[in-house]
Amino acid sequence: MPVSLPHQLDQFGGVIVESSALSNSALDFEKGLQDLLMVARDAEKNLIWLTLSSEQGEWVPVALKLGFEFHNCHAQEVTLICRLSDQSFAPFAPTHTIGTGAIVINKKNELLVMRDTWSNYRGFKLPGGYLEQGERIETAVTREVLEETGIETQFEGVLGIRTRHPVQFGKSNMYIVCRLTPLSELIVITDTDEVAEARWMPMDEYLHDANVHPFNRQMVTELKDCAGLQPYEAKNVFAPHTMQEVFFAKG
Repeated sequence: MPVSLPHQLDQFGGVIVESSALSNSALDFEKGLQDLLMVARDAEKNLIWLTLSSEQGEWVPVALKLGFEFHNCHAQEVTLICRLSDQSFAPFAPTHTIGTGAIVINKKNELLVMRDTWSNYRGFKLPGGYLEQGERIETAVTREVLEETGIETQFEGVLGIRTRHPVQFGKSNMYIVCRLTPLSELIVITDTDEVAEARWMPMDEYLHDANVHPFNRQMVTELKDCAGLQPYEAKNVFAPHTMQEVFFAKG
């Protein structure tokens, strides 16, 4: 009788190896994986998922030798898959990085802008930055504005989305522009390694500054008076996810 690796079945005809229950023996791993492949094929399963921690990294060549391929990678683990038929389908690995930009306008019709220290771009741009893993859009954009300018803000809505491909690592980037209301006025730059300057710039000056990228000027022109998609508290969503954000347009 084959002694396959400990595993679970998923609802899509897949097999998920329980990596945390594996022994520390490389020989046991290889033999168990061979047996699991045989059992899964006999049962007409579609796919085997194998996630190995950094401590189990020496087993990656074994899995590759047996027909597995890389699917996605994180700092402390890598996931491999083995397709058991030509019709096997695996969901795409993450394809996008997500960044945010903030349109913050004060009562004087001044726009909050900044310049960074690490690029050759001389013009001012909107404060913002990347979402962390599992971070809400609202949380990310208000955090980035605070980190880069010292300005406390209140999130109001999503104004626009721009995508580009390829950007980093051959992946796509999604840039989400948001409207925020300032709750303070005093600019305080604490991250001097990243931020060269931040200021409140008169709107007309920003829109006619030749050093500002034309797309940024066009974006602010089109969006500065928009309300955009508003946060919505959805109460009838029956999904297994622990966190969600919903934005609806208000008519």
